Parts: sequence; C-alpha cells; structure tokens
Amino acid sequence: MTMLDFATWTIRAFYTFSSITIIVVRFTPALRDRFLPYGARDVTAHRAGQFAKQPAWSDQVLDYAATWKVPHSWFIHFYVVSVTASTMGLCFFYPSNSIDRPDTTTICGTLMLVQGIRRLLECFFLTKPSQSRMWIGHYAIGVAFYIATNIAIWTARPDERELDFNRVSGRKVLAGGLWTFNVLAYVFLFFYASWMQNLFHRHLAGLRKYTLPDIGMFRTIIAPHYTAECAIYLSLAFCRDAHQGGLVDLTLFCALIFVVVNLGVTADGTREWMLAKFPEKNSEIERRWTMLPPVW
Repeated sequence: MTMLDFATWTIRAFYTFSSITIIVVRFTPALRDRFLPYGARDVTAHRAGQFAKQPAWSDQVLDYAATWKVPHSWFIHFYVVSVTASTMGLCFFYPSNSIDRPDTTTICGTLMLVQGIRRLLECFFLTKPSQSRMWIGHYAIGVAFYIATNIAIWTARPDERELDFNRVSGRKVLAGGLWTFNVLAYVFLFFYASWMQNLFHRHLAGLRKYTLPDIGMFRTIIAPHYTAECAIYLSLAFCRDAHQGGLVDLTLFCALIFVVVNLGVTADGTREWMLAKFPEKNSEIERRWTMLPPVW
C-alpha cells in the first residue's frame, strides 16, 4: 500500500467513523441532549441542574465533557482552513496533476476554493454577532472535515485503465475534452446550489431572532440551506470522475454521506425546536420535508 492509498483510506475511515458516531449520539439520549444542541436549540444550560442531580459517575463525566465549548463564531475558522487548503492544493498539486490525472481534479479543487471563499464572505457579511456556543467536538470535526475534503480532492486518482491507455497511446488529457455534458451538468449544479444557498442564508440573516422562516422553499423544507449544501458536495463527488466515464469518486462520496448525516441530524433538531417554539404553527411545520424532498 502506497502513502497515497493510505491517505485515501484514512480519509474514508474518518468520514465513515464520524458519520456513525453522529448517528450513535443522535439516538443515545444521554449523549444527544448534551452534545448535539447549540445556539437556539441548546437547552443544556437550563437542564444542567437536572444532569447534576444524577449520581452516576458516567453522567458526571458526560456533564463535564459537555462544558467544553467554544464560541459559535469560530465557525469562520472552517472556511479559513478550507480556503487555505484549497489554495495550497491548487498551488502545489496542479502542475504535476495536469497530465497524469484528469483535470476534473483541478475543477473540483477550484470549486472547493469557490465554496470556501463564498462561505467565508457570508461569515463576514451575513452572520450576526451572537453569544451562542458549540461543543468543541463539533468544532474539531468541522476543521478536520475541511482539511480531509481538500486532501481527498487532490489524492483521488483516475481509473488505472485510463492511465494505462494514456501511457501506451501517448495521449494527453486535453482541457478542451474535459467539458463533457456530465462535467458541465455537475458544475452547473454546484453553482446553482451555491446561489440558492446564498439566497437562503441572506433570508435567514434578515429574520428577527428566532423567527420561523416561511417564504420560498422554507415553506416546504425545514432546512433548504442544508439541502443546497448536500447538492454542492454531491456535485463534487460526481464531477470528480465524470470525465473518465466513472459514476462517482468513492472518497468524495463518503464526504457526501458525512454531510448528509451531519446536516440531517441538525435539521431534525431544527424541526423539533420549531415544533416546540411555534406550537401554533405545528401543522404547517409537520407538512414540511426535513431536508431531502421527496424522501425525508
């Protein structure tokens, strides 16, 4: 096994283990109530006394771990890390990548950079000052995700049969041949989903604090901005191998699964919070899809 193979399988293991951990936490009440909620959905501060009265030493350990929190504004670090990693990837890997690997690698690396820059700008111009805090585990996994995903884009390799054909025939992969229908479709999906997510974020930023969003796609989906995020990573996962006729890049598909699981759990928590916060609109909220219409 080469170092490249080791890195690839390590990243896949990270996505898989993180996804499983999030699911386990979601369905374990003692963990869910302490570690998942944050911001408006964080009620642990009001229930600290309840946890403190539980005599079991395991509860005391969990209570203590749940106090390890960082400012929610540190979300911006995710995108600083992502932009830095994307820029390093383009600077250091592109020259040696242009011939031996399909240039969809560079396309995905560039799209990831665009995603990081947009989200960084949104943090600067749309995010309102807040005293909200998040558990340090959320923060650590978020930073690790953006590092891993940028590495995953540049360590992904083309199908060995295509490399063998290129070596035997002496053919070089030309940029003009990259823009197949599939590649164009996935790039379009990326920019469309990014545009829609920005619209959703601007709408949320303009709402009064803890107000139920009820315009556009928010009328039918609890968290359409999460739906858009899933579409963004879906486009990257499928674009990566689109030029060589492949279906999906396995490593980036694992990243997509992580995004769906992570945001799905958060969206489910948002639904529960909405039902509790706006009881007079419960019937309307119940009719909305959570994140992935028409499935869920």
